Amino acid sequence: MCETEETDTVSKDYISLRQLLALLFAALLSPMIQVLPRTAVEIGGKAGWLSALFALPVVLLLCWAYQATPGRLGGGAGMAEGLELAFGRWPARVLVHLYLIWGVLLLGWNARWCAYRALSINYRNAPMPLFILGLLALTLWLGHKSLSAFCRAGEIFALALGVALAVALALAALRTEWNNVGPIWLEDLPGAAGGAVPVLGLVGYGVLGAFLAGQVKRREVDRGRLLRWGALWCALLAVFQLITIGCFGPGLIQKMETPFFILLRGVGVPGAFERVESLIMSLWLLADLAFLGLILFACRAMVRYLTRGEERPWVPVLLVAAAGALALFTLNNLFSLSWVMERLIPAGNLILGIGVPLLTGIVIAWKKRREKV
Repeated sequence: MCETEETDTVSKDYISLRQLLALLFAALLSPMIQVLPRTAVEIGGKAGWLSALFALPVVLLLCWAYQATPGRLGGGAGMAEGLELAFGRWPARVLVHLYLIWGVLLLGWNARWCAYRALSINYRNAPMPLFILGLLALTLWLGHKSLSAFCRAGEIFALALGVALAVALALAALRTEWNNVGPIWLEDLPGAAGGAVPVLGLVGYGVLGAFLAGQVKRREVDRGRLLRWGALWCALLAVFQLITIGCFGPGLIQKMETPFFILLRGVGVPGAFERVESLIMSLWLLADLAFLGLILFACRAMVRYLTRGEERPWVPVLLVAAAGALALFTLNNLFSLSWVMERLIPAGNLILGIGVPLLTGIVIAWKKRREKV
């Protein structure tokens, strides 16, 4: 395919904002169950479930920042173009290079983290390298196609995962010990506010979706959709943590690697279905694929910006190969993997996924206001 044809193919590969947000929902469920509510409880104790509500103002401000970029992150303008408008061409290219390196690290290390979780829960006898290679091969198969095709699959993933999560939480709520999450006193609130930090570290992954926003078609019906999504996402995180902490208590939660999956072992309806954990645990591989695919497509968008719209067919292969090397040959013990994924990655997401987009939105809004004066 010639360069012009390839660029035209990309320009015609449009998605809707609803599709992008559905994909983002499905993708964020993968790191969510590995980070929350344990990290929030470590800081906020039994009030840790309030952490998502304390994070809500920052999340809404972040959504505003994304809307402040050129074309409101759509109609050909994504995060990379927003960085260029705010800081100029060369600073933007430096930042996009940094985001690309970060994206490859995220792809490799998250592949290993997802593989470890799956093997520790469901497939104990499977060799780790083979599982990682299989996961990345599926990611490459999904990621070398068009974004619109991947987002259509993401909508299906989001529906299946959303139903599974709703059923699991509804059944778990029947056995929740509410004294594990209350009463909340005034002295508990500073800890709950501190628990917003890991929540924002999770939300920081959303910047990956912003890099894909250049292929989003703008529609009048989408006005305010991003803000509503941000509010509903924080509400979901609050309910998820409330029920999970309520079932086990903050002391026990801190000793669990994946509290949500352990919660599923006691979920069921007598006389109907006694055990649903195997089905839902297996279903969560869809979240892993959506998450890794989102990272891969975001990296492809970064490469496309850096090469001025050109993208070769071997780019996804090269990105996955680099990620595979990271997944196979780095962080080979659980302690280092857990420290990186629960400490280093959230810290990086706070800077690149929260701080930089907020600064970008503020600078662009200031420039637009100055032009009107």
